[in-house]
Amino acid sequence: MSKSVTVFGATGTSGGGAMRHLLKAGWKVRAVTRDLNTDKARSAAAAGAEPVAADLDDLTSVRKAIEGADAVYLATPSLGNRWDTGQARQGIGVVDAAAEVGVGHLVYQSALVEGARGVLSVGSKRAIEERIAELELPWTVTRPGLFMDNFLTYFPVQEQDGNLVIAMALPPEKPQGLVSAEDIGRAAVAVLADPAAHAGKAYDLVADLVKFGAMAEIIGDEVGRPVTASPVPLDALKEGWPQGVGLYTWLSTRTEQDSTDTLTRLVGEPIDFRRWVRENLTPTLRKN
Repeated sequence: MSKSVTVFGATGTSGGGAMRHLLKAGWKVRAVTRDLNTDKARSAAAAGAEPVAADLDDLTSVRKAIEGADAVYLATPSLGNRWDTGQARQGIGVVDAAAEVGVGHLVYQSALVEGARGVLSVGSKRAIEERIAELELPWTVTRPGLFMDNFLTYFPVQEQDGNLVIAMALPPEKPQGLVSAEDIGRAAVAVLADPAAHAGKAYDLVADLVKFGAMAEIIGDEVGRPVTASPVPLDALKEGWPQGVGLYTWLSTRTEQDSTDTLTRLVGEPIDFRRWVRENLTPTLRKN
């Protein structure tokens, strides 16, 4: 009999990766969504999941979504409001509900949170981790790096005066730990396939280490056109997105040494940035 897992964040980028790979591995997936009538909810159903409605601010609906599931996979929405208190409050509510209901295993998708106390988005994830550690609940924490998939959504390759440009508030020469939604999903399957072996452990998920300037070079190599990396000054970021300054200051200055070793042990060979670009960006950009 197939085991069941409730996936919070199943209609998002990384939670969607977890949903797809858990379905592929034979899990019965409940895909939590606030609204069952959205295109994303219908896409989850078309993929084979069971969309279930829950409002993360309504713990009765959260418990109902969890009840009867063998496991919970929690990918909390980032930057839920200006000061991001919503993410911490909602995430802690879900893990408390999982403990109350008594699920067999909780996988919390966090972030690379070392040194991130008080930093927008990642600071709230750290707070959720601290709450998990207080509970009598079998758990595993995964900590993905920057999503490669953000180049499809938040930071698309843009054309300016006939030139291709990528723009982020990152220094060109600082390596960044990257990972794809597909590898996040593969890691979820690996953990839940043998929960006892992974209980009480936290895993950094980094598939590749690439400088921002090198990201542009790789994209250019793969699409056959020069691409420029345009670092966004933090002062300019402050004007358009002031709550993001702390996050990108941290990303630009964190001193922790990322490694691909953990993800490789979990899933085998990870998808490096060049391969991800070839499979996800090249078809669209070559057409243009």
